Amino acid sequence: MNETQIKIVEAAEIEFAEMGYGGASIREITKRAGVNIAAINYHFGNKERLFREMVRYRIEPINRLRIDLLETAQAEANGKPLPLRQVVDFIVRPLLTKLINESCADFRFMRAMGKGMAEERDFMKDLHQDVLKEIIGKFTQAISDSLGDPGFEKTAYGMHFVSCAMLGAMMQHTRLQFISAGQIDLNDIEGLVDHLVAFIAAGLEGVCEVNSKK
Repeated sequence: MNETQIKIVEAAEIEFAEMGYGGASIREITKRAGVNIAAINYHFGNKERLFREMVRYRIEPINRLRIDLLETAQAEANGKPLPLRQVVDFIVRPLLTKLINESCADFRFMRAMGKGMAEERDFMKDLHQDVLKEIIGKFTQAISDSLGDPGFEKTAYGMHFVSCAMLGAMMQHTRLQFISAGQIDLNDIEGLVDHLVAFIAAGLEGVCEVNSKK
């Protein structure tokens, strides 16, 4: 993205975080970005495309890092399955570290995503699948290998719960302050990641122990 596109995307992120997708105003985004409506139309076309590009701007570099970490570790393991917690860490840590600690100290991207996903618009479901398609394929296989190939059903359930746990942790991050009565620092990202990785890894192992009734 060029400088103008980044300026628009970051302004849109604030507007979507405050107003949700449906309530967001292109006119307000132009004011925040210091551009005119023609600039948004030229670079993005419409509000849907702008939302899509906002998500890609934040998520695609994180996905590249996740894949690089996984593939490097797999190469060093010489074909042996990686420890489960290590694989889960590669999914979780880049995402939360980048989105909470570096790019959005006020959690605006997470709030924008949370409000957008809550509206359940069709394009958001497609966007979610499109952005995560490569990640899901590679990490599903890696997690299945780490768990000793528990079968399609258990792996699918496990990956679904991994996604839900991460999305919930991101979109409801500020609730941690309420639940902990203010005793946990919302900016303690390492603590958050360590606990979430442990929670997800244990959950994946637990799913494999379920005896399906058919």
